[in-house]
Amino acid sequence: MEITRAKVEDLQLSKVREVRHLTNAETQRLPYPDGAFDLVIVLGVIEHLPVAERHRYVDEYYRILKPGGWIGVFDTPNRAFPLETHSVGLPFVQWLPPRVAPVYGKALRPRRLRGVTLEEFTRPGTGWRNASWSECLPSSGLAGLEDLTEELGYGYRFFKETARTRKRKLLLPAFRVACALARRLGTPPSLCLPYFNLVFRKRPRA
Repeated sequence: MEITRAKVEDLQLSKVREVRHLTNAETQRLPYPDGAFDLVIVLGVIEHLPVAERHRYVDEYYRILKPGGWIGVFDTPNRAFPLETHSVGLPFVQWLPPRVAPVYGKALRPRRLRGVTLEEFTRPGTGWRNASWSECLPSSGLAGLEDLTEELGYGYRFFKETARTRKRKLLLPAFRVACALARRLGTPPSLCLPYFNLVFRKRPRA
């Protein structure tokens, strides 16, 4: 918090009104009224929330968003993507039961997971289960929201433009085909990508 406040001062970010630390309980009921914000940014958060209670947190992000406002869910690892790239770095681990995943992980990533207990591996916040598409949305789903991810270039285009490694660049044609097929089937193309970078707009009141 002190570093963030210092950055705000150093960069002379005069429009920043408040830098606030919230307790876990407060993040489940944010201390702001309905529709308080024009823009909400959720950066690498959802995969670290307790799996069984994620919508208790995520619903709050949408509650405080003003009608006509925008929400960006960025840098969030996609559970539907076969290769888990966020923490363990193994295929399919995010789909396994909590008691099986660390056994699988230790068998193939012994150095990375040496000394990690089952409790440590599975505790809330570790992020190995990644996040699903529905967990990035409120409990009500897309009702009252516009998905503008592709229109604004945060789907495949963003993935392509941020490709840095040779392997990722070589795989771009396969990702392009998968995203095009998903679009044709009426499925969000982002489901074909390893990370979600999603943008939604809350529809204005009629």
